[in-house]
Parts: sequence; C-alpha cells; structure tokens
Amino acid sequence: MSLFKKFSLAKPVLATVLALLMVLCVGCATVRKLDAASILKNTKVEFRELVLDSVEIKPNLFENAKEAIKSSLLPNPQVVSMVQNLARGIIESELGKANLSATLVATSKDEDSLWVRKFAGTLTLDSLIELPFTLKDSCILAPGETPFTLTTQFPLDKRLFELENVKKYRIKGVLEVALKADGETVPLEFDIVHDIKPEEIKALKEQARESLLNGIVSDWVDAFGL
Repeated sequence: MSLFKKFSLAKPVLATVLALLMVLCVGCATVRKLDAASILKNTKVEFRELVLDSVEIKPNLFENAKEAIKSSLLPNPQVVSMVQNLARGIIESELGKANLSATLVATSKDEDSLWVRKFAGTLTLDSLIELPFTLKDSCILAPGETPFTLTTQFPLDKRLFELENVKKYRIKGVLEVALKADGETVPLEFDIVHDIKPEEIKALKEQARESLLNGIVSDWVDAFGL
C-alpha cells in the first residue's frame, strides 16, 4: 500500500478519534457540572443580614474648605447646608459611598463539599437600584452550615432616603465552584429573592445617615487641620 493511501485511510480514523476526545471532554465537564449542581440541590441558602460596614465621603467634598475658613470665622455654609438637608431627608448630589455586606448562610445536607472560588453578580433592591457585588473571601461549602459574605457599595445620594420603601432584595449571578481544592472550576447560575423586614431596612438607613453626618463634620474639621 502506498504512503498516500495509508495517509488517506488515517484521516478518517484521526477525525473519529478527535471527535471521541471532544465528546469525552464535553462529557466530563457535564458530569462535573451535574455533580456540583447535585450538591447545590441539597443546599438551602438563607439570608442572614445586610449591614453597613463603613461610609466613604467623597474626597473632594470640601476642597475649598481651607479657603473658606481663611475669610471667615463663621461655620462653613456648605457644611451647615448639608447637615440641615440631611436632617430633613434631602441629598442634592452624591456625597460618597456606603460599604455594605450581605451575609448568607448555606446549609448543605450533602456529604460532599464544594470549593467556592468566585461569586459575582448583582444585588437588586426592589426597583430602587441594582448594585454589583463580589464574594469577600473564597470559602468551602461543607456539610452543615457555611456563612459567606458578599460586598457592594451603595451611592449616598437621594436614594438613601428611599431605602425604607424597599420590601425585598434579589441576588443574581454566577457561582464558580470546584469539586476539589485544586479541581477545575464549574460555573453555576444563582438566583435568590428575600423579603426584608421594615425595621431592618429602616435601621440600615438611619445608620448610614448618622455615619454620613459624622463623616461630613469630621472631614470638614480635618480639612483645617484642627
């Protein structure tokens, strides 16, 4: 048999082998995804709390403060106006960011564990706002209870005073997990809706407003080196 004929016969064989390898690779990925999905199916995720970690005031909020104090010993009108407006529930422009943490607790009845590598998506507060979030730290979803924390930033603008109208939130995104510590990552879609108690969201709003007030006064004083 000539070399040309041997090569001609080898081509369909090679194509068949490559096709089988592709099927096996796809099949392995599908099995991993099904295994991970099976563990998550036996896992119940519940909301624990949504808390305010800190408030960041815009760095240029009092950029003209030093010049203002040189020309007058009276309180800065800009600060007085902001404090009065905050007391009345008015914010004319964004004053900074509120760093929020949402703690979820996953309760797994499965005997196996999942290594959570990444969890990114959006946190939606009714129709008020949609915020991007990230997983604070990677963790292991083990049998029993596993808490994990998502972090995001809420703009401190007029929407701060609309928080009391929020009745529920929705967390939606992609959860990247692995079946082993050094295993390949498997992406899984995630979607959870939770009702928020009125007293919880009101407390969050008041805490943010108080922190904002304290931050504004503190930053104003620091601007003069007092």
